Amino acid sequence: MKNNSFKKIILVTTLALTTNLQAQEALDWSGPFIGLDVGYTWTTDKKDNNSRDGNHYYSKNQDNGGLVGINTGYNFMLNEQWLLGVTAEYRAYDAQDSFDNLQNGVPNNVTTVSSVDQKVSLLAKLGYLIDNKTLLFVTGGYSTTEMMRKYDQRSPDRSEKHKDWQNGWTLGFGGDYNFYQNFSANLEYRYTDLGKDNVIVAMWNDAPQPQKVNQDEVTFGITYHF
Repeated sequence: MKNNSFKKIILVTTLALTTNLQAQEALDWSGPFIGLDVGYTWTTDKKDNNSRDGNHYYSKNQDNGGLVGINTGYNFMLNEQWLLGVTAEYRAYDAQDSFDNLQNGVPNNVTTVSSVDQKVSLLAKLGYLIDNKTLLFVTGGYSTTEMMRKYDQRSPDRSEKHKDWQNGWTLGFGGDYNFYQNFSANLEYRYTDLGKDNVIVAMWNDAPQPQKVNQDEVTFGITYHF
């Protein structure tokens, strides 16, 4: 009798633990969330134009470096497998480069220093649940990025610094995995096109510098789902 009772206790305990674990594994992907990201950016800040003085000017800064970000948003389950989400995101960067400008294909006496400072994005997300723990998604929307440029001229010795917000669109894809209770880990690739911004440089008689920016970024993040 004692052995039978002991077996029953073990069976009931096992079933209770299994049920509890299964309940923990079934994350509800709908609702609000907040997350942190780290990653790397490959940012190109390029000028390639024929100026009003009749010369052709070229510079290409590769502002590659690390980034850290925070995001928050809300997911809506459309059915058992499809998800629609909205996200607000902020990223800060450590990414800077300098380039010796070319005038008609020949180095001149100007160096352009460029850096990515920060970015804000408003995104939509469409996701597909392979199972209750694994989500594949595509995301895209609006992005605005603060770029810093410093134009250093050696003869005459002068420089001018600008900070401008540059607007564009972003598109990416990735995967999200629920690894523990309400936490998920994600890996994402994102492309951002920030278009062309005319930076007006006073020391060159207000000559516009058309700076075109695009980014490739890979990030890893942790998200908490409320």
